[in-house]
Amino acid sequence: MTFLADKPGKITPEILAEQTKFSFEIFPVAVSMLITALCVMAFLVWNEIDHDRALIWFAAAVLVVALRFGVYYWYKATEKPEERAEFWRRMFLLGAYSTSLVLGAAGALFFSDLPPAAQTLFMLLLLGIVSGSLPVMALDLRSYTFYVVIALTPLVSINLAASDVQLKLLGVLVVVYIIMLMLSGYMFSRVMVDSLIYRHRSKNLAERLQVANMRLSSVNEELERISTVDELTGTFNRRYFNLRFEEVWNDHMREQTTLSALMIDVDYFKIYNDNYGHIRGDNCLQKIAHEIIHVIRRPRDFAARFGGEEFIVLLPKTDSAGAREIATRIHQQIERLAIPHKRPDKFGRVTVSIGGSSVVPSRDMTDDAFLQRVDQALQQAKAKGRNTSVLIP
Repeated sequence: MTFLADKPGKITPEILAEQTKFSFEIFPVAVSMLITALCVMAFLVWNEIDHDRALIWFAAAVLVVALRFGVYYWYKATEKPEERAEFWRRMFLLGAYSTSLVLGAAGALFFSDLPPAAQTLFMLLLLGIVSGSLPVMALDLRSYTFYVVIALTPLVSINLAASDVQLKLLGVLVVVYIIMLMLSGYMFSRVMVDSLIYRHRSKNLAERLQVANMRLSSVNEELERISTVDELTGTFNRRYFNLRFEEVWNDHMREQTTLSALMIDVDYFKIYNDNYGHIRGDNCLQKIAHEIIHVIRRPRDFAARFGGEEFIVLLPKTDSAGAREIATRIHQQIERLAIPHKRPDKFGRVTVSIGGSSVVPSRDMTDDAFLQRVDQALQQAKAKGRNTSVLIP
């Protein structure tokens, strides 16, 4: 009883929707038992009372059951019935009360005319139907109490008013049974309501945790993006390149495949900044980075900002011919940009110099030595007058 000592909270619309859903879900089983009991009752009284009276009662019982099934299928066919939980709860209770009226009418119409043995069996059937309705109705104890009172009051009244001592005693036993049934209903109602409330709270907590996890995941993704991407150009940053390059280098050493790299430098970029300002300089770097990313399309290829105006492109499993083709396409894309540039040579637009190298990594060469070779190729391209590519083995 300690568990039931304190209420966990009030019945919210969400809890009401859960109650109603539970009632309709268990309805087919409960009503199947009801139909069986009604058929047995009809068979029991058929030879003891007037047939017309029995047929009228049975027809009323069939009509009530049919209407309840209609409400059940209406509920199942409705989209989002939880949005009208109060309406559906009332419809369900209306059907239950109609059933209890039919049961009460059976007691009032048939019980007195039955022989003692049939009376006992009739009463057991009626009590069984009322007890079987407990899981469906006891979520709302007041409604269940009203249901029991309607169904059993005629039968109890007839027994208590009878002159036969056995019938009086039977009536007293039914009253005791009803009291015990109400106590059981109270216990069942509290446990079920509490469980629904706790389940709803757990569901809300789970949803909040899911939202929090999604937000945390989004924050982590943003932190990862910040830690790996160059904020200005959108390429990867130097830190990420160093991590990725070491992994790629080791993979190629193990697989003995060719790795190529291109280092790209914007020609006379300091002069560009001096002439046009840093804002236009940043804009220039963004455009060049966009074109480099546009050229390299394979999933494993990637570009990073290596320094102020330097970019590096890593080309896994690419030979020198493939690297030269990529370098040529980068030159072509930069030329299409036609960004004006007041520079000391004959070119009046922004260009890039590219140095590259291709190698099958081995233990005889370090990854740093390979990058130095790529840088040497870039210096040679600059020495040749810029706006060109030099690739060395």
